[in-house]
Amino acid sequence: QIEHVSKDLGGRTIVDDMLLEVRTGELTCLLGPSGCGKTTTLRMIGGFLIPDRGRILISGSDVTTMSPDKRPTAMVFQNYALWPHMTVFKNVAFGLRLRKLPKHEVNDRVAKVLELVGLTHHVHSYPARISGGEQQRVALARALVLEPKVLLLDEPLSNLDAKLRVRVREDIREIQQRIGITTVFVTHDQDEALSISDRIAVMSGGRVEQY
Repeated sequence: QIEHVSKDLGGRTIVDDMLLEVRTGELTCLLGPSGCGKTTTLRMIGGFLIPDRGRILISGSDVTTMSPDKRPTAMVFQNYALWPHMTVFKNVAFGLRLRKLPKHEVNDRVAKVLELVGLTHHVHSYPARISGGEQQRVALARALVLEPKVLLLDEPLSNLDAKLRVRVREDIREIQQRIGITTVFVTHDQDEALSISDRIAVMSGGRVEQY
């Protein structure tokens, strides 16, 4: 739940008294033009930015000032942010190793999530050796392996060509539905939003105009 959240950046209000309730298990798109506040909103949900006013609740708990690693969220960035010197396995395992999980649990969880995103055959590949669509799936796997309550996706398909974009968005939707994870997806592409969302929050000037 986003309750009366505002954020000022560089002397202007980017998100303005925003209200939004994302329902459990649904994929909600934040749709709008550049500069409307959708990525800023996503970063506040993920803890990468702290609201100036208002609060953010996840499953009823106030997470407004919590750091990203303490929240039950995981973010997939626009540029994937994969480590080039690490294999697919190590990229996906990275967050679990930070959490100091036992080795067998890390191995199990990474194997399961790579199967989910269809990348078992690339477990030992490096990001530079796989396609853009596959890199996108590694980024998705790295988020999902943390078993977050909320998955956050920031324009995740913008670096892919048109044909691949359609295929990967269908993959994302299919995986989201299969595991039933609550997802917030940022896009400026209306077709993309209409094809994968349960609900769309149409944003303009830092507010939700229509939901």
